[in-house]
Amino acid sequence: MATFTITGATGSVGKAIVAQLLSEKHHVRVLSTRQNLEWKGVKTYYWNPAQGEIDLASLEGTDHLIHLAGTTVSKRWTAKYKQSINDSRVYTSQTLIDALQKLEKAPSSCVSASAIGFYGSDFERTMVEGDLPADDFLATVTRNWEQYTRKLGNDKRRSIQLRIGIVLDKGAGVLGELVPLAKAGIASPLGSGKQWSSWIHIKDLARMFIHAATSTNIASGPYNAIGPNPATNKDLTKTICKVLSRPMLLPSVPGFVLRLFLGEMATLALMSQKVSNKKILKTGFAFEFENLEDALRDVLK
Repeated sequence: MATFTITGATGSVGKAIVAQLLSEKHHVRVLSTRQNLEWKGVKTYYWNPAQGEIDLASLEGTDHLIHLAGTTVSKRWTAKYKQSINDSRVYTSQTLIDALQKLEKAPSSCVSASAIGFYGSDFERTMVEGDLPADDFLATVTRNWEQYTRKLGNDKRRSIQLRIGIVLDKGAGVLGELVPLAKAGIASPLGSGKQWSSWIHIKDLARMFIHAATSTNIASGPYNAIGPNPATNKDLTKTICKVLSRPMLLPSVPGFVLRLFLGEMATLALMSQKVSNKKILKTGFAFEFENLEDALRDVLK
């Protein structure tokens, strides 16, 4: 039994991690920008990272820190909002860096969210942790993000970055967008439909965060947080429709139409990322959901 402190816990990934930790009888602390947040079985603490404010009691004596906080990328990318996406990851991390230096008993590990957006888009190559970052917006944000979260570690504390792919979670992320369309019988592939989608079941992702925090097999550095079998966008859409017993419409939605409605954020739908998870597998992590159809049936049951 250990004590975990989590930032960004009210998002879908954070909620899944909290639920998994509580099921394993761990002690859970949550840092929230909401004052007086009530959460059964969880100790909540207020922070205002935009102003560098944090309750040090949330971190004093905790065993592991899980850092998820950051503005969502799933809103239209205006110039102002793009700045918020980047800055929110910087100031939340810097607030934690400063706080850790003031503790008498600091955590032994810090596991931070990152993203496979680090790698950019490519239809051919398989992406691994040692690759250089791309130079587009998402890659730049992710590179900056990791630059700060690496500072959460030192010679006595591991700092791990989990580069997360498409998370399969009911009502959230990609499924939150595609499932209503599929249920209405109007889902279709996006762009060419040939772009690779590297996915992970929400339960496996929650378990991976805990594994990264507690396993001595995991050294500091980045690890790809995706399942073993990436799928093309066409196959992902087709499998969602199959699980929901709905037809998949053809032809696909052209890229220019997505850009017309979504602007630069259409990048999220059109980028191709076939990502390797061999590094995390070598640490002893075992996936519960390796098959896309099985994963979707579990999420959407």
